[in-house]
Amino acid sequence: MPTPESAAAFARLVEKRARLSEVSKQLHDAMADRSSIAGSARYKELQDEWELALREMEQATEEFSAVIKHLHEGGAGNA
Repeated sequence: MPTPESAAAFARLVEKRARLSEVSKQLHDAMADRSSIAGSARYKELQDEWELALREMEQATEEFSAVIKHLHEGGAGNA
């Protein structure tokens, strides 16, 4: 059964995964427009957004893993 802590960590993980997926889609769609100056600038902007979204996803994954590890080790009664 989820705890408030694990539910919050999972919700954050889902949110960050959705953001990464959305930026990935935008980045893919922007590939065709890289030949123009504006398109190239937008593509670079999306690459930067993707890097940030990836780091946030990795952080959320680590946080969720830590919560699950704590629960698995018997910390659920202490949460």
